[in-house]
Amino acid sequence: MSPNPPAILPPARPLDEFEKEVYGIVQHLATRDGEVWDIDTRALNLTFESATRDPPQISYLLTVAPKHSNLVGNLHGGCAATLFDVLSTMILVGVSKPGIFAYGGVSRHLDVTYLRPVPVGSTVRLTSRVVHMGKRLALLRSEIVRVEDGAVCMLSDHEKANTDADFDGGNSKL
Repeated sequence: MSPNPPAILPPARPLDEFEKEVYGIVQHLATRDGEVWDIDTRALNLTFESATRDPPQISYLLTVAPKHSNLVGNLHGGCAATLFDVLSTMILVGVSKPGIFAYGGVSRHLDVTYLRPVPVGSTVRLTSRVVHMGKRLALLRSEIVRVEDGAVCMLSDHEKANTDADFDGGNSKL
């Protein structure tokens, strides 16, 4: 019997050192014991595509499954907001420093603009970048683009507040 596939698939190409670090963070968060509310990465066929430190940016590929859709067969808005919330935070943790977003912080404001539908079966690229990261606040900007035609479907601005001081140690990357 083969072992379970990773919760978030790696790209087909080798990862550089920074990407290995970020992919490790992404995998760690995706393989929790199921006791917390989260996204179903396996159903999405979620694939880590790339990450860069400068500029701080991350991208994923995913395929919309029926369980992520609304009644008319498109990516549910709440599911899209969750994807932006969870997946954009990974690059923030990747570029964090001891005491500054090492735990990812908490969402202060999450704004999603829905431009086009994303039908079930569509493969999309979710890209997030760090616009600003200070000691207490960060701003992440993300988009979901259909791979098929390059159409921008959804945009997000995600403000995060640093909570590292609320945790013991405050210097670990999750």
